[in-house]
Amino acid sequence: MLQPQNYPRFIGKALLLEPDPFVEMVDDDNPWIEGLFLCACIGVLVAVAQLLGSLLLTASLPPSDALLNTVLQSLRQGVAGGEILFEMERALRSAWPLLLAYSGYDSVSFRLLSLATTPLGLICQWLLFGLSSHLLARAAGGQGSLGQTLGAVALSNAPRLLYLFTAVPFVSVAAVLVHVWSVLIAFRGLEVAHELSPRPAALVAVGAWLLLLLVSALAAVAFGALLVISGGNL
Repeated sequence: MLQPQNYPRFIGKALLLEPDPFVEMVDDDNPWIEGLFLCACIGVLVAVAQLLGSLLLTASLPPSDALLNTVLQSLRQGVAGGEILFEMERALRSAWPLLLAYSGYDSVSFRLLSLATTPLGLICQWLLFGLSSHLLARAAGGQGSLGQTLGAVALSNAPRLLYLFTAVPFVSVAAVLVHVWSVLIAFRGLEVAHELSPRPAALVAVGAWLLLLLVSALAAVAFGALLVISGGNL
């Protein structure tokens, strides 16, 4: 059983692609439980940081109605009057509630909900990525168990800790950096868990990531459709 106080060292070595944390995770009695706990911890930390950052950002911005009026005034100054301006204003007013609902602007309850949805979403992504990478790794000749795979690929969520910097307003983290780093760590974990050579391990990691990306895109489209149907009142 891994000790939580060792997680910083554990995560630091995983970020550097060192094999030790993956070996420890694979050799653990219950690697999937360790992976679940690790993902939950990372998810909670990121959710708290993003909540703090969004609250501080909103505190520095005007109310949503005033912000909408400012945007409309800028639009009127930059676009000649007539039918085009009328249609643009109507489209913006129609989309405004959806934008507010999606961003959580002026909605503390929606932001507080992210304290639960962020860790749960991360755990669901980890399970999907772990299951798909396990099946692909076994098809490529891997020898690891599902529990070992879940434990090893849980470490691929370590780069998400970069989102802790979003606690500072107007600070953003490049998603491309996080995803590429995560795939590299997953590649290293699959090498260890399934005793794969570099080429098949890389193909498995990229294939599982593409599947996760596809599912996430479909989920985002479905959520957007629900927002449109509900008029931003989810």
